[in-house]
Amino acid sequence: MPQVDQIEVIAAIGAGVMGSGIAQTFAQTGYAVHLQARREETLQAARDRITKNQEAMVRAGLLTEAVARDGLARIRTTTDLAEAVRGCQFVIESVPEDLAVKREVFAALDREAPREAVLTRDTSGLSVSAIASATTRPEVVVGFHRMNPPHLMPPVEVIRGQRTADAAMDLTCDLARRIGRIPIRVEKDVPGFLWNRLQLALVREALHVVEQGIASPEAVDQAIRAGLGLRWAAVGPLRLMDLGGLATFHAIAGYLYRDLSAAQTPQGILADKVASGEAGARAGRGFYQYPAGCADAAIAARDARLFELLKLLRLPAFQDTAFTDAHRTVEP
Repeated sequence: MPQVDQIEVIAAIGAGVMGSGIAQTFAQTGYAVHLQARREETLQAARDRITKNQEAMVRAGLLTEAVARDGLARIRTTTDLAEAVRGCQFVIESVPEDLAVKREVFAALDREAPREAVLTRDTSGLSVSAIASATTRPEVVVGFHRMNPPHLMPPVEVIRGQRTADAAMDLTCDLARRIGRIPIRVEKDVPGFLWNRLQLALVREALHVVEQGIASPEAVDQAIRAGLGLRWAAVGPLRLMDLGGLATFHAIAGYLYRDLSAAQTPQGILADKVASGEAGARAGRGFYQYPAGCADAAIAARDARLFELLKLLRLPAFQDTAFTDAHRTVEP
C-alpha cells in the first residue's frame, strides 16, 4: 500500500455526475486522473460538465482560470478499464448504484489494478463488505462517499468494511485532506452509512409534516434553510445539544418522540408523486413546478448559494491560493 506522498495517479471509474466531479476535484489539486466510462459519449459529456462547473467556479471567485485550465489538462479519458488503472495508486469507482454492477466492476479492478493500489467506491448506501467480497484484497477496499455536487461539497465519508485495514482507512482520510475535503470516518458498514441516515431521518419527518397538513413544502424548506441548517452549520446537532443543555433536549424527546413519524416504508405522498411521474425537477414537477428549462436554472441557483456559503466557511480548498500546492492539507 502506498504512502499518501506516493500517490500521483488517480483512476476514476464511472463518468457521470459523481465521477466527473471527483475527477475534477483531484485534477484541480495536482493529481493526474484517468477517467473511464464505457462509452465515448459519456466521457465527452463528463468533460463538458467539468468545464461548465469550472466556469461557474471561476465566475464565483472560487477558482482561477489557470487552475481550471491546468486541472482539465490533467484528466485523461478512456473507455478501457485496464488502461485507466494502469500505473495508478488509488482507484475511485462511481458506477450506477447497483450491487451486481459494482461487484462486477470490483472483480475487474481486482484483476487489472496494481496490487498496491487502494480500491475505493462511491455509494450512497450499498455495503462496502459485499462489494469487497468480489475481490481477493478486501483489506484495501474502502468506502469513499462524496455528496452531490461532488466538486463543491466539503465532506467525504470514509467507510470501513468488515475487513478493511486501518492503513487503508488512514490513507484514504489523508488523501481526502490533501484535496481539501473533510473526511468523515464511518467505522461500521451499516445501511446508509452516516450522511444518508441523518438525511433520511429528517426527510421522513419532513414528508410526514407535509402529508399531515402541519406545514407546506415551502414552510418546511424555509425552516431548514433559515433555521436548522444555519445553526447546524455552525455547531452540529450534538454540540448544539451540549450548548442548549442536555436536560432540555431530554425533556423534549420525552414527549415528542412518540409523535414523530416512525414510517418503515416511503410515505404515500412520496410514492404517489413517483407513480404519477412527478419525480422532481427534471420531470417538470415534484413538490414544486419546473417549467421547461427551469431545472437547470434551479440547479444553478443551488450551486450559487453553495458558492456563497463556501466563501463564508473559508475552507482552504475554495480559496484561490489553495491550488498552488498540489499537496495542501486542510484541518477537519
